[in-house]
Amino acid sequence: MIKRSFVFIFIALFITRAGAQNNGLEPALQALLEKAIQLNIVARVLPPDEQPVWNMKSSKVTLPGRSVAVKLVGRNLQIDIVFTPYQNENGGLVLVAQGQVWLSEAPEKTTRYVSTFKSIPISLGEKILFFPLGFSGDISNGEFFTIEIEVEVLSYKELEKSSE
Repeated sequence: MIKRSFVFIFIALFITRAGAQNNGLEPALQALLEKAIQLNIVARVLPPDEQPVWNMKSSKVTLPGRSVAVKLVGRNLQIDIVFTPYQNENGGLVLVAQGQVWLSEAPEKTTRYVSTFKSIPISLGEKILFFPLGFSGDISNGEFFTIEIEVEVLSYKELEKSSE
């Protein structure tokens, strides 16, 4: 009987202490949620004048200054992209996109490496397009495909409010 009473008292003290600790963490968590942003990323492979032949969608929640990585792997292509949103002193956002592309060419069996780095000022809710292989206006060759990455940056707090 005494052992059971001791266990119940211990559990009650533990719950009380845990509640007090949670109350101290709540303001800090709320401050993080106020700053949190969500990156909605859509990657597409587009042949000329047709519907996408491949799509990938991903949503990631992050904080300004913390990166989100995307990796696309194909038979002879690998693309690694790191998106990092930063908040500037005016409260606006800058999205830094860093891409690395490895492209293997079949006849020569050589691999080309291309690195890109773009810094793009954006607003919440705005969609941007990123072309890790560049974009060519010359699509006269029927074998031409475009890889397009669309990124939309949203306020996590606003998304949470709208889902309630």
